[in-house]
Formats: sequence, C-alpha cells, structure tokens
Amino acid sequence: MQAAPFATCTLHRVARFGQHSSPHFVANPTLQRSGTGSARCLFALAFLGTCPSTRSRPRNARMSAASETASEGELFLYDENFGYAGFEAGGRGEGPKALVFIGGLTDGLLSLRYLPYLAEALRPRGWRSFQPVLQSSYRGWGFNSLDEDVAGLDKFLDFLASKRGISKVVLLGSSTGCQDAVHYLKRGQRKSLIHGIILQAPVSDREALLAEERSPEDLEALAHFKDLAKQLISEGHGDELLPRRACALFGPPDAITAYRFDSLTRRMGDDDLFSSDLLEEELVEKLGHVTVPCLLALSADDEYVPSFVDSAALGRRMADAMAVGPGGGAKVVVLGSGGHGVRTAEGQAQFMLSVAEFLSELDQGHLFPLEWETALAGQLLDRARAFSEREQRPFLVALAGMPGCGKTVTAEILKRLLHPRCLVVPMDGFHIPLSELKSRVDADDAIYRRGAADTFDPKALKEKLLEIRSGPDQVLLPDFDHAHGDPTFDTICFERSRHQIVLVEGLYLLHQRDGWKGMDQLFDFTIYIDADLEDCVQNVKERNKVIPGYTAEEIDRRCEEVDRANAEVVQASASKAELTVESRAAPPSTHA
Repeated sequence: MQAAPFATCTLHRVARFGQHSSPHFVANPTLQRSGTGSARCLFALAFLGTCPSTRSRPRNARMSAASETASEGELFLYDENFGYAGFEAGGRGEGPKALVFIGGLTDGLLSLRYLPYLAEALRPRGWRSFQPVLQSSYRGWGFNSLDEDVAGLDKFLDFLASKRGISKVVLLGSSTGCQDAVHYLKRGQRKSLIHGIILQAPVSDREALLAEERSPEDLEALAHFKDLAKQLISEGHGDELLPRRACALFGPPDAITAYRFDSLTRRMGDDDLFSSDLLEEELVEKLGHVTVPCLLALSADDEYVPSFVDSAALGRRMADAMAVGPGGGAKVVVLGSGGHGVRTAEGQAQFMLSVAEFLSELDQGHLFPLEWETALAGQLLDRARAFSEREQRPFLVALAGMPGCGKTVTAEILKRLLHPRCLVVPMDGFHIPLSELKSRVDADDAIYRRGAADTFDPKALKEKLLEIRSGPDQVLLPDFDHAHGDPTFDTICFERSRHQIVLVEGLYLLHQRDGWKGMDQLFDFTIYIDADLEDCVQNVKERNKVIPGYTAEEIDRRCEEVDRANAEVVQASASKAELTVESRAAPPSTHA
C-alpha cells in the first residue's frame, strides 16, 4: 500500500498590501525515495498576495509594503478524495496532545500570524500544533456553513486520531473560527476528543458590519440584501448566490449565498453567537452546551468591535452563559493591544502566556470537561420526557448535599445544559425572614444558627411544589438575596408551558425531621452530591470570608459550630437519594 502523501516544508506567507489578487501557491518540489519506496517532497511554498479581506489585517497596524511570516513543518493530505491539506508546525511531533487552529473568514494557512511562535513555545510542553485547510478557507467562506465546517473538522480529527496518534485536542478558533469551535461541541462526531477550546477574537459579524461608519447607500444595501436573503430562504433557495455587492459589504468582492448572508447578519442567526445585544437566555441558548474548559481572548483595540461594546463585560457574559462558566471553567483575558489578529509583539506575548497557562491547567487537571454533569443532564432529559408523556406534569428533581459541596454550581450547570426546559429553584429562598427570626423567643440563638433545618420554612416549600405538580400555569417562587441576607418573594416564575424539569437545590430536601419529613416524596427523582465533610467546611470558611462585620476567627468559629453541625445533619440523609454523584468542590488549597 502506498503511503499517504506528505511533505516537510517551510511555509512562507508574503503579504503585499494594497493588492486584492486571490492567494496562490508556488511550489518547487524535489522528490526523494525512501527505503520503503515512498516519495518525500521537500519544497519551499510561497504564499503570494494577501487575503482580500481587510479583516485579515488590522487597520491600526503599521506594516511595511512586504512582510513575511514563515513556519517549518509538515504538510499533508487529510482528505485524499478532495485533496484537503493540513499542516503541523515544526514538523511531525510526538505525543497525543494537539492544538488545532481554525481561522476566520478568508483565512488559510498561516493567516494567524502568531501560529508559528505559539507552536514553538508549546512544543516543549508536549502540545503539537495543527491547522487544516477547510472547504470554507480562503474565498470559500461565502458558500459554506458551520455544519459544513464541522464535517471538515470531523475528517481532520479522524486523520489526527488514526494517523498521528492524537487523543486530546484543544480547538483554537480565531474570529469566525470561534463559531466553528463552539458549534463543533454541539454537532461534531469526534467531540469526545475535545478537552478545551480557545476563542481568540470571538466577535459578532453582525456588529462588525457597524464597526466603521457606513454610508447611507451601504446601510440601504444591507437592509435590501437581508430581505432578499430571507425571501430566497423562505422559497427554498438558500444556496442561491446573492449579487456580489452583498459580499462586498464584508470586504472582499467574492460570492455569498443567501443562507450564509442571513446567518452572518440576522439576529440569532446560526453564526450570531457573540453579539452584545443578545439577552442572557439567548447567550445560554447559543453557548450553554460548552462543557469543556474555555479561554476567551478578546482584544481591547479590536477594530471589528463597535465602540458601544464593552469587550470585557461581554466576555464575562459569554463565559457565564457556558455550562463550564459557573464552576470557573471559562476564563476571560482582554489583550491590551494587537487588534483583531493580535499583530503586536505585546499582544502576542500576552496571548501566548494566557494560552500556555490555560493548557497547563488542563494538563494538571485543574480544568476539566464536565463529564458526569453532561451525562446526568442527558439522563434527566430522557426521564423527564418519558415522565411528562405519562403523567402530563413537570418532572421534579431534588439536588441535595452538604454546605460547600457545590450544589449551586451543579444546579447552574444543569440549568444551562437543559436550557430552556429547566427551572432551578434554590431552597435558600425558603429561609425564614430575619424579621421573623427576631420575633422568636430564641431569637439570638436562631439568628446565630441561621441555616439550620429549623430556620427554614419547609411548609411553604411543600405548598409551592404541590402547586407546580398540579396547580396554575404560572407559579411564583422566592429567591434569596445574599447581599441583604433575606429572601426575595415572587422573583422566580415557573411556566407550565415551558418548564419540563424543575430542579430544587438545597440542604434538607432529604431530611426527615424539623418539619421536613415527607419532602423527598414530593420529588420524582432525588440526587445527593457526596463530598468530604472536611472539604465542605473548608469551602464554607473560604466563601464566608467576604461577609462584612466579622473577623476571620469569628467566621471560622461559626463554621465549626454551625455549618459543621448542619453538614452532619445533611450527610445523615444521604441514603434517601436515588442517585449519588461525587462533588468536584475540593477546597482551594488542593488546587494550589
């Protein structure tokens, strides 16, 4: 059998600004026969011209008439049928870990100028760096979709797994490549290989069109082509090309289909993942399925981000919308300079350091994919569907555990994974208000022990659960304001037409004394988060350090006297649960 073709080479990308010619390759091959008879192609590959889009070069960058980016490595075909190539920077390496670079609109090999430097820095750490040429690369972006890019990435990852021994992958998307990375986690066939994603310049293409001042003619054309694209899609002609004037709105006068134009320009379109005007629930709809650690790297001077967008705030909102967000698995870094493509030395150094730290945390196990949480979400959804069809009511789930075991974080993760079907109700909303505790005979003791089983109102919780089981179409429930230390009434709304799963998280849902007896019988499924008691007490001590008006000694003493006792009560009820899962909430000291 003939070996798959590959070549060791140096890629040169010579950018000549001011030209709008299409990119092309010049190769000077020299064939050498190896002992096995396979052919080796050693050649220099020059990339003449620049990507035709202004998106491939920051407008604020000062560059000479011709600048060169080069990288030695191995060029290979990962798709023999269609001749699609991949590149491994630095030549064929060893080890199972791969960083896979995905470019944005008009990007191709070495369009990400920091790739050679980042690859060289990561190689001693055991990370190999690859970049595929996809069907959407260079001038093919207007004909393709995120689903088609996912299909191309499936082929590329198949090749890396079978031919290069890769078993651990981090996807690094740049610009519109960020959409590909996020979408792959939803649709990819080889997503089990993905252990993390890095999103460099996750910006909104829809908002990027407004980043520079547009003429009235441009705005009129944008509105016209949006309407035309919508009409063609409704008629079943989404793959029809729009006039080239439509594509010119993005920069290059290439070609774009009605579908891709609509996807890039419509609010909540397939490509609209990172727009600043998306509501929190809309961001969760777009990003809530991200269950692997994520690094979001935004540039403070990104020329494709309008001035009305606060990049740092948007980055935090995007991180929080991801399933990994509540547990701290989504990191945000704002690069001080470099623009959209990170073209300055300072910006590249900051970005490379952030990537190295992110990968180091992955290697050390401090960051990890949400494996059991994802499996649990799938199990709950399957149970809920079957239950709702049979019983014609919502599926009620209890999530119990000791203080500091990670109940709230787990509930928020499940809420994102089960969006929009799941409503989370914190048991903390059923604290007895402070004003009522003060009226008790044992007021001082009750306030000091607040959080104990007898300082909640289990009767009110039971009444609300019964309403949800067979009551009105909407049920209002309380939440808890931690800033003021008291419940806030009627702030959470259960909607029967929307919420298929109601998940209540709290301490005493399985407890059988102090008015809690029979509470577990109101739930259709009960889960207990198991954890080490000492770890939980330590977590509570760390968490309570932010409470004003108390010394560290007072906080430690109360945790030992009150929270430890509460934890022991909760731990005694663990056997009541139908499912027990292991907590990830180890104390901070174990992550040092």
